[in-house]
Amino acid sequence: MKRHWFTLICPILLSGCLGINPTSSPKDSFTVPVSFQEVFARAQAQAKECWSADGEFPVKSSIDQASGSARVWVTGVLGSTHYAQVDIRSLGERNTEVVATVMGVNMWSRASLSALHEVMQFGVPTCSSYMPRAVPR
Repeated sequence: MKRHWFTLICPILLSGCLGINPTSSPKDSFTVPVSFQEVFARAQAQAKECWSADGEFPVKSSIDQASGSARVWVTGVLGSTHYAQVDIRSLGERNTEVVATVMGVNMWSRASLSALHEVMQFGVPTCSSYMPRAVPR
């Protein structure tokens, strides 16, 4: 019985220790020639498809039409830890700034940022990047 209790409580305790670290988590900032509303919809679709683990990690979002800003994020069971976050800001009718940050572990990795970038450009949710990239030296 003790082991079963530990198995249930350990992930809850660890969820407070993990999450996005503002100084060391992988981050990608870019602008896409896509409307603010469409980028928001694409970010939500991507988070549900690739970052939520079939609902195990809830996807949340907020939008402020007046300021042209929005956020989509993925949390742990308790909701206080962010594992992935996409901040969206309108730069006009057809341009949107995207700043995506991920925890850096599991499905919230640097590779997932590449996939997200492609989704924002092309509009098809995918959990893997298929575009060739320059290899860093």
